[in-house]
Amino acid sequence: MRRDPDAKVSHPLFARCYGWLSQKAEAAGMADIRRELLAGLSGRVVEVGSGNGMNFRHYPVSVEAVTAVEPEPYLRARAEHASTEAAVPVQVVPGGAERLPFPDGTFDAGVASLMLCSVRDQNTALAELRRVVRPGGELRFYEHVRA
Repeated sequence: MRRDPDAKVSHPLFARCYGWLSQKAEAAGMADIRRELLAGLSGRVVEVGSGNGMNFRHYPVSVEAVTAVEPEPYLRARAEHASTEAAVPVQVVPGGAERLPFPDGTFDAGVASLMLCSVRDQNTALAELRRVVRPGGELRFYEHVRA
C-alpha cells in the first residue's frame, strides 16, 4: 500500500529526541562523516530530509547554494536556525522527498543523509532526487537502511 506523498508529517516526540541524539552523535564522530560526505561538492545542492540542519556547517564553500527540504515542522524550524550559521547560503523549504517542488535538472548534486528510514516510499524518493539533479550530476548519501 502506498501512502499519500502530500500527507502532513508531524512527529514531535521523535523530532525532539532526534535533536538531542544528533548532537551526541556529532560529538562522537558523526561530524567527520558529514564532512567526508559533503567534501568536494560544488554548485547548487538539494538536501532532502535535512532534519535539524546538522549537515549545513559542513558544506564546503565551493557550494553555491543549498536548498534543504524538510517535512517535519519542529525539525524544519531547527534547520532554519542552523542555516544562519552555515558558510554557504542555505534555504530551508517545507516538503517531502517523494514529491520535490522543483523542475527537472535544477540541481548539480543531491544529498540524502540518514533519512530514507523515514520516507513513505524509498523508490519514489530516490526517483525524485534523481529527477531534480541534472544529468551528470552527483548523488551523495549516508544511510543506515538496507541498500
